[in-house]
Amino acid sequence: MCGIIGIASNKLVASSIIQSLKKLEYRGYDSAGIATISDGEINEKKCTGRVDNLEKILFKSPSNGSLGIGHVRWATHGVPSKVNAHPHSSEEVSVVHNGIIENSNELKKNLEKKGYKFKSQTDTEVITFLLTDFLKDYDLVDAINKTLKALSGSFALGILFRKYNDIVVGARRGSPLAVGYGPDENYLGSDSYALKSMTNKITYLDDGDVCVLTNDKIDFYNSKNKKINKEILTLSNDKNTAEKGDYKDFMSKEINEQNITTKTCIKEYVDNLRKDINLYNFPIIPKDIKKIILIGCGTAYHSCSVAKYWFEDLLIFRVKFILDQDFDKRK
Repeated sequence: MCGIIGIASNKLVASSIIQSLKKLEYRGYDSAGIATISDGEINEKKCTGRVDNLEKILFKSPSNGSLGIGHVRWATHGVPSKVNAHPHSSEEVSVVHNGIIENSNELKKNLEKKGYKFKSQTDTEVITFLLTDFLKDYDLVDAINKTLKALSGSFALGILFRKYNDIVVGARRGSPLAVGYGPDENYLGSDSYALKSMTNKITYLDDGDVCVLTNDKIDFYNSKNKKINKEILTLSNDKNTAEKGDYKDFMSKEINEQNITTKTCIKEYVDNLRKDINLYNFPIIPKDIKKIILIGCGTAYHSCSVAKYWFEDLLIFRVKFILDQDFDKRK
């Protein structure tokens, strides 16, 4: 799991990106990086270790630019190193990525035949060169769509372009991506928590969605490249849900607040007056449920294995739990 951030503004963005990356470190902390557009060129800086190390680099050598993307990494393809850290940039494109590109080896071989030289061991660099290659023959929108269609796997992307120096592009398939609205600047991030210090107006991308950010507007497109409207949500001002409080880290907070979270989730369906379960607001008609499939990976998969026995103890039909990658293959 990695974390990404992107900002399109009318002022310098490096400092805001750094602060957002610090909030995303729970998603990865073996390396970090930032890319901005300044003086018509992509300016990339990255390092191993935590965001504090990147902040020190920027203190000595500031990154200018009102457009930028940033990344915190937890290694999947390639060891933790500076060269494997994101962003991955060509002369024309810079990309940050959360997810896994399953056909990266095949794409890499084809790109190497065209003369592209890879520096890293990552699957993400494939996206950079693939998009760079399509931009030779297609306009921006077509190049983005062709790149996304060529990718197999899961991704949330933040992209900068040297020639299109007023936009940041985001795209999502499988991995989460949120978009935020601010005064004279707009944002994208792996979650709303990373954006909350800058805005409480959020839109969540659905699978296949693409967003194009400038400092004063956001355009959304679906997987068929049709322009669409998205719902704008207002985040809660409750700092307790977004801050660690007295806990040393978010994992401790999450573990200790499980009982409160569980009560909050089910209280809508509890009728305290009748001492009964109220299903009027339940989004599914219970009698229409024929089977339940629980999908998860890692800790979530183990949670599914426990929930299966709870459900089957209460229900009259069987419940399955499946690894997320196996579920994709069954469809």
